[in-house]
Amino acid sequence: MYLQTRTEGFGAEPKRRILLGTYVLSHGYYDAYYLKGMKVRTLIKRDFDDAFKRCDVVVMPTAPTPAFRIGEKLDDPLQMYLSDIYTISANLAGIPALSLPCGFSRDGLPIGMQLLAAPFKEDVLLRAAYAYEHATEWHRRQPALT
Repeated sequence: MYLQTRTEGFGAEPKRRILLGTYVLSHGYYDAYYLKGMKVRTLIKRDFDDAFKRCDVVVMPTAPTPAFRIGEKLDDPLQMYLSDIYTISANLAGIPALSLPCGFSRDGLPIGMQLLAAPFKEDVLLRAAYAYEHATEWHRRQPALT
């Protein structure tokens, strides 16, 4: 059952990332990567803590590019990784975040923005997202399918 749920529950890209992380931690790279990563994580968290002393919500892009078409980057793991590079900081800092539609590219593909809030401030995050959705129509529009 474990194998079946893990096989069905993850696509190729999450599986690739899990295997890479497992390999790195099990082959003598713990000090070189994990410990250094934990130090960087602490610095990122500290920066967000400082930012939330001055504001309630941080707004930033969800991705560096508009959405790509379904199946377009399946054979390019690096591009798949780079497309979610902006969402990693919230995960590392342990803060709540959500993504909202905020426009479309010239090709009709959706563009997302993410809102981030301080730890345990999900209520602030959800109120900000709710206010944005009520002030705009982006969440009602459909992307181009061709």
